[in-house]
Amino acid sequence: MKYFRIFLIIISLHISVNLNAQISCVDKVAPNTLGNVQHGVFDISSKWTNGSVLTVKFLGGSTDFVHQKIQQYARLWENFANVKFNFVTSGNADIRIGFEKGGYWSYPGSHSKNIPQSDRTMNYEGFDESTPEVVLKRTILHEFGHALGLLHEHKSPLSPIQWNKPKVYALYMQTQGWSAQKVDEQVLNRYSVEMTNKEYDRYSIMHYPIDGSLTLDGYSVDWNTDISPGDRKLIGEMYPFNTKTPIISTGGTSTTTAISSTLKNVSIEHNVIRNGKQGMSIKGQYQINNGLGKKCRFAAYFYNANGVPLNDFNSLYVSVNGKVAVGEDVTPAYEASLFNSDLFLPYDELHLGNGSHNLKSVVSVFDDIGREIAQGGATYFSYRNGPILSPIHNVQIFDNTKYSLVVMPKFTIMNARANQLSVVVHFFYNNGAPVTYYDSFKRQNVNLSYMSNFVPAFENTTYNFGQYSDLFINVPLSFFPVFGNNTPYKYYTAIIKDGVQIATSSWTNFLLNR
Repeated sequence: MKYFRIFLIIISLHISVNLNAQISCVDKVAPNTLGNVQHGVFDISSKWTNGSVLTVKFLGGSTDFVHQKIQQYARLWENFANVKFNFVTSGNADIRIGFEKGGYWSYPGSHSKNIPQSDRTMNYEGFDESTPEVVLKRTILHEFGHALGLLHEHKSPLSPIQWNKPKVYALYMQTQGWSAQKVDEQVLNRYSVEMTNKEYDRYSIMHYPIDGSLTLDGYSVDWNTDISPGDRKLIGEMYPFNTKTPIISTGGTSTTTAISSTLKNVSIEHNVIRNGKQGMSIKGQYQINNGLGKKCRFAAYFYNANGVPLNDFNSLYVSVNGKVAVGEDVTPAYEASLFNSDLFLPYDELHLGNGSHNLKSVVSVFDDIGREIAQGGATYFSYRNGPILSPIHNVQIFDNTKYSLVVMPKFTIMNARANQLSVVVHFFYNNGAPVTYYDSFKRQNVNLSYMSNFVPAFENTTYNFGQYSDLFINVPLSFFPVFGNNTPYKYYTAIIKDGVQIATSSWTNFLLNR
């Protein structure tokens, strides 16, 4: 499979319809040429270095009133994240705010570094003195959440939202003129990463309202207008405040200042190939003060998203307490020494089996006696081994025009985009014996099974939900021997990749009449 690292533009388009002012959130992607590597991690982490002072500049437009409101509500994030916003009137800026047409939107986090200084990285169309206070607050908080690296909560892989696809397709065709494929890409498919939260949070400021008429079970979400407790917890892990007090030792008239460190820049790049292995590169630029001649360490540690450290099993990439870690020792040659480290961890050293794993990494700097003197904050990512499938539920109909049984398996498959797969249905009598028929080509009786091939088009592809079928198996009824009215049969479906069965459904029963 081909892998593309993507940069997202999070755009919020306000649509005036009769569905509680439903909001459309569009992710525009631009592929980056990285060559052909195998899928392993899907990460669009855009976290700034912890402790950053981010410069913000207005690119004309609007009024002093709106500028003041943006500063007021943006700074609410400073209460929960170890970042500061410095609003400037000239020079370069990390975040550039415009007020042109195009709705409300923001580039996520440090991706704004890739945008020319003359261009906007955030936009608020139509903001003025008449804009309601609640709209100002929730929109500014939302867009600055994006600016810190948070993505839309309703597109979290963990969300329980069951979209009513036909109604969603109809809405966006009517209001935006979008094709079904574009609706899939921009609305229905979920992120392959978890930068919104390790737990789904319907109260997150990053969650847009959902009208119950667009979901199968009536699930709905009202407008959220404040930073939720879940938002506060997550942003605090991404940008932790330094709560450690430097230790200063004194002896007689001399005073020794404790070693300290400042992180200048930290970044993580996924799906890197080194020495024939695929893994992640953790780069850090940091300064160590008052550490002349003392061996310090720059290291990255790995955890499940719930904070449980990953255990090591081969002592190759390991911490002193037997957990998965990678690090580099450095010895300052000056009282203030600047270092650039590049750590590499192969994915197989995470020691995780097949499936989807929600993880986080934490980068830290330690002094010569093992005290943490700087922390980069948590970065969340999802590691996936092989295709990941939801439970398979079978739906069936009888087609009298073709005299066939139509089996439609309902499931979601992730991490299998562009893979060649097959779904096979196997038939049995009610007593568990396989149904057989005579194969004239093989000149022998064989077990009855039927197959259909499919290729997932997205990283997260759903089949046979809603009011139509996009994957089905037609089985002629002539293959079934009928011994009387209501002859019982049963079957199960299986997903096959490269000749290996990777998932199966439970049994489904049906009756046939003579």
